[in-house]
Amino acid sequence: MRARLGRLRADEAGALLPLVALVLAMLCGFAGLGVDLGLVYLEKRRIQSAVDLAALAAARASDAAAAATRALVDNGYRIPDDVTVVPGTYVADRTIPPARRFTPGSSTPNAVRIHLANTVRTAFTRIVGGPASFVVSGNATARRAELASFGIGSRLVGLDAGIANALLSRLLGTTVSLSLMDYRALAGLRVDALSFLRGAAPRLGLQAVTFDDVLAGSLRLSDFVALLGQAADPAGGSGARPALNALTAALSGTGTSVRLSGLLNAGEIGSTPLAQTGEALWVNALDMIGGAAFLASGGRQVGLDLGTAVPGLLRATVSLRTGDAWRTSGFTGIGGSLSTAQQRILVELSIPGPVGLVDLSLPIMIELAPARAVLRSVVCPWNASGERTATLDVSTGIAALSIGAVPTNALDLGSPRGAPAPATILRAPLLSVTGVSSVQLGASTRSLTFTDDDIRAGRVRTVSTTTLVSSATASLLANLDLQVNGLSLPGVIDPKDLVTGILGAAAGPIDSLLFSILGLAGVKLGAADVAVTGTRCGGAVLVQ
Repeated sequence: MRARLGRLRADEAGALLPLVALVLAMLCGFAGLGVDLGLVYLEKRRIQSAVDLAALAAARASDAAAAATRALVDNGYRIPDDVTVVPGTYVADRTIPPARRFTPGSSTPNAVRIHLANTVRTAFTRIVGGPASFVVSGNATARRAELASFGIGSRLVGLDAGIANALLSRLLGTTVSLSLMDYRALAGLRVDALSFLRGAAPRLGLQAVTFDDVLAGSLRLSDFVALLGQAADPAGGSGARPALNALTAALSGTGTSVRLSGLLNAGEIGSTPLAQTGEALWVNALDMIGGAAFLASGGRQVGLDLGTAVPGLLRATVSLRTGDAWRTSGFTGIGGSLSTAQQRILVELSIPGPVGLVDLSLPIMIELAPARAVLRSVVCPWNASGERTATLDVSTGIAALSIGAVPTNALDLGSPRGAPAPATILRAPLLSVTGVSSVQLGASTRSLTFTDDDIRAGRVRTVSTTTLVSSATASLLANLDLQVNGLSLPGVIDPKDLVTGILGAAAGPIDSLLFSILGLAGVKLGAADVAVTGTRCGGAVLVQ
C-alpha cells in the first residue's frame, strides 16, 4: 500500500486537468460575454433601423408623433417606451456645424428628430459579475424632402436686337446677328436642365456619373447652345430653333468654353445618378445664353462701342463688369436661397447739342447690389397634386445711379463707390456746364406664392422697388445739380435750361439703352423677376 501511494504521488499524469478546467470556465465566460454583447449590438442595429424608418414616416406626415408611433409598433416596439418625437426646422447649410442645423420647435417645421431607448437583459455577463442589463438607444433626424427649384433675374425687358447683338458679339468673340423675333423666341423657350446635363455627359467623356460630376466640367459654347435645343421644351421650341441654329453656327469657329457649374445647379439631387427620372428642372434659354456669354468673358471688364446705333444719341459706349451670371437654385429645400450678382455699368453718351453749341457728354454709372430670393415654404398634398404651392420671400437689392466724373477704378467691384464728383456735361468757348446727380433705389421685400398653374407655366412674377419711377433717366435728371462757369446771358440764353431741355429730350433713348443692356445681363433695374420652375414632393431624407 505504501509503495502504491508513493507511486501515485510521483505520478504526474493528469496534472493539467485543473488548469484545463479553469481555462474552459474562462472561455465559457468570454463566450457568454460575447453572446450578450452580440445581443446588445444587434439591438442597437435594430433600434437604429426602427428610428430611421420612424423619422422618415414622421417627416412626411401631418401628425409626426402618430406616424412615428405607428412605424415603431410595426417594427416590434411597444408603446409607451422611452420614445421622444421632436418636430423642428432643419437648415441644409454646410457652413453650420451638423449639431446646430436642427432647431427644435417651429410654427412651420420641416424636420423631425426621434430618440428611442430600450433595455437589453444579459444572460451570461451577470454570472461573472457584469451588469444585468444594458440600455441601448438610437437617434434619427429626417427632413421633409419637399423640394422646389426657382430662378431670379429678368427676362426680355425692352431688349433691342442691335444692342443685344453687339454685346453678345463682344462677349463671345464672334458675330451674332439675331432678329428681335429671335430674341423673343429664346426668351419664351424653356429648357430642361437635367436633360441638358444628361446630353452634356457624353460630350465631356463621362459615363455612369452624377449630375454634380457633369457640372464640374466645361463645355464648348457651340456644344452648349446645340444642347439647349436638344433639351428644349417640345411645346415651345419650334420658333427658337432657327435662332439656336444660327448661334451654334456662329460659335462653331470659336474654342471658348463655359464652366457649367457657373450657370446651373442641380441642388439636392446633384449627387444622384444621371439616369434618375423625375420632374424637369426648367431654365430659360435666353438667360442661359446671356449668362454663358458673361461667364465666358471671365468676369473681365467689357467695353462696347455702339456708335450711332441708338436713335437720338450721337454716340454711346458701354463698359461693364459683372460678377456671377444668371443662376438657378436647382432642387432645394425650405430655406434655400439665390442671389443675383452685383454689377457695375458705365454708360458714356454723346448727345447732339443745339445749333452753334458743341455736343453734350453724359456719363452714367449704375451699381446694382444683389436681389435675393428665399424659399419659405413648399406645400405638396400627396392626394391633391394640383393644389401644390411654393412661396418665395423676394428682396430687391439697393441700386444706385449717378451722373458724375468717372474715376479710373470705377468698375472695380472691390472698390468703394463713394460720392460722385461733378462731370463736365458741356464745354464750349467761354462756357462750361458741370453737373452731378445720384439716385438711390431703396430695398423692397415681398412674399410671392406660386400656384400649381404658375409652376407648370413657368410664370414669372416681379418684385419692384417702390421708389423707382417709370424712367430711370428722368429720376437722375430731376436731381441733377448744374453749375455754369463762364458766359451767361440772362433773358437771351440760360445754359441750365438749355442743357436740361436737351437731356430731357434724350431720356427716352437713354432708358432704352440702359434696359436693353441690363435685360441681357440678367438684371432689371430696381426689380427682381422670379419664377418657381419645378417641385419634387412626397419624400423625406435622413439628415443626421
